[in-house]
Amino acid sequence: MAQVYRKIFSEKVCFNVSRICGTNVQIPITALNFTYHKTSHTPELNLPAHCMENFVEKISSNPRKVWGDSNAEHLINITTEVRSGKKWMKLSLDKMKLIQTVLDRKPLYEEYNTDTSETMVVEFSSPNIAKPFHAGHLRSTIVGNFLSNVNEFLGNRVLRLNYLGDWGTQFGYLALGVQLSELSPTDIHKNPIKCLYDAYVYAYEAARNDPKMHEMAMQIFARMEQGTANDLHQWQDYRNYTVKELENLYRRLGVRFTGYEWESQYGVNKITNVLQALKHCGILTDQTDGRKVVQLPHRTIPVVKSDGSGMYLLRDIAALIDRHERFGFQKCFYVVENGQNDHFASLREIAHQLHLPYAHGIEHIKFGRIHGMSTRRGKVVFLKDILHEAQLLVQEKQHESPNTKTSAIENPEVCDILGTSAVIINDLKQRRMKDYEFDWTKILRMEGDSGIKLQYTHCRLMSLLETQSSAEEILHIECDGLSLAEPEALDLVCQLANFKPVCYQAQEAAEACILVAYLFRLCFQIMAVGGRVTGRLGYGNGYSDGRSYAGINEEIMYVSIGMGIIIAILICIALCYIARENCKNKREYYITA
Repeated sequence: MAQVYRKIFSEKVCFNVSRICGTNVQIPITALNFTYHKTSHTPELNLPAHCMENFVEKISSNPRKVWGDSNAEHLINITTEVRSGKKWMKLSLDKMKLIQTVLDRKPLYEEYNTDTSETMVVEFSSPNIAKPFHAGHLRSTIVGNFLSNVNEFLGNRVLRLNYLGDWGTQFGYLALGVQLSELSPTDIHKNPIKCLYDAYVYAYEAARNDPKMHEMAMQIFARMEQGTANDLHQWQDYRNYTVKELENLYRRLGVRFTGYEWESQYGVNKITNVLQALKHCGILTDQTDGRKVVQLPHRTIPVVKSDGSGMYLLRDIAALIDRHERFGFQKCFYVVENGQNDHFASLREIAHQLHLPYAHGIEHIKFGRIHGMSTRRGKVVFLKDILHEAQLLVQEKQHESPNTKTSAIENPEVCDILGTSAVIINDLKQRRMKDYEFDWTKILRMEGDSGIKLQYTHCRLMSLLETQSSAEEILHIECDGLSLAEPEALDLVCQLANFKPVCYQAQEAAEACILVAYLFRLCFQIMAVGGRVTGRLGYGNGYSDGRSYAGINEEIMYVSIGMGIIIAILICIALCYIARENCKNKREYYITA
């Protein structure tokens, strides 16, 4: 879509401008913006004039020379205008060429290119083992999954890592709690996560009343780190229990990982190598109390405790070096809340002090907090409770809706997916750094901007398509652009042309809300087009079988960037139906086998 025009612009226009003016000119795809001018009935490509610096007048005065004869058929005219104090260059485009380009059935995703694509490590979610998945990890999981999806879609190689916390003094508490509670492996196996979490809480409470318990927990972990603890084999069982529990939740969220990694991977041997590198660079200092600290220009950072156990930062440095040896990444993203900003600033600064050539690719993708995330009874919850609550609320809405045709009780999976979609989109539509209040009444509403609205729009399109054609016909729909006469349809074509620039904008800013806002705009455009299409087909404004969104069945799909791509594809096909219906009076059809 948009990349076709960017290619023409970059390879022809920018080349010719550079040759004429003697200056290199580049146009980023994020700068492209397609609109439909309703007065002139012409699609336009808008570019901020600053992208072309001082060359706008030369382009406007001699468009054919700049555009090139071979590509002039795409262009009608070039003008400039000032909007809100900013100068814009407007390229009036040939309607037919634009429609053909946008509705071309080439894959939307970018192929991996060894010359331009990058390898990225994205570390996200990363809860602790042996504990229920707390709702506080939700944003890291959702934002990290989006960041991975959008970069894969745009042709990059992405390693999705879930770096599980299975090390540190708190796990000394867990082992101590298992001992104090006299839990056997059989007891733990019956209900592992609850059992282990209760054991940790029991030990923690005991330590509050008896300082010796804290010392015991620290000693247990010190033995674990040295590899001398007697029950290390049980640790693997605890990790396996955790992964099994997590995968059920990740499946509900539509989240996947390349692999699970562990803090405990970076034990004494790898930590020793890091300490030697720090010492070699002259930034490691021994303290009189046995601690080891890194001396940076403006601060001192501890990396080894007085008992000899390594701190979290030291393991992160070891993990960073190890991952680059294994994956050869150009960028390494850590999707962690804003409260850890100092930690990752220290990691990046130490990486520079170690002269790691990839230090500049370290980036902390930080985000704000969710306030008030609880059940309706006000209980502080784990994520499983939140998703279950969302499912129940959708069921309630189904029962209340007079248009529900399918029994909600018989379709718990539909309720679960709708509820989960609502929770996901409620988070992704927020600015990443913004703290926000969790409000059930806003999350599950049908009107306005919500995950339910996106699901409704997607399923409405599916219903329209499935009513009109078989699955085989849908795969081979062709469109005659001459039949797309409605301004609403052409406006929608321009919105679709913006899909790839919006994806690049979301990638560049690491902001899912850019794409989500675009999807909401698409929904609005569909409503404008939908009245014409469904009216022409004789369905009014709803489903052909009278269903409301509450009766949606197997068409439901998870909302993520995949939803954005699917909606875009479906709208392309819906536009083909507009053309097909416009031609029915002429007995012309544009579906090919």
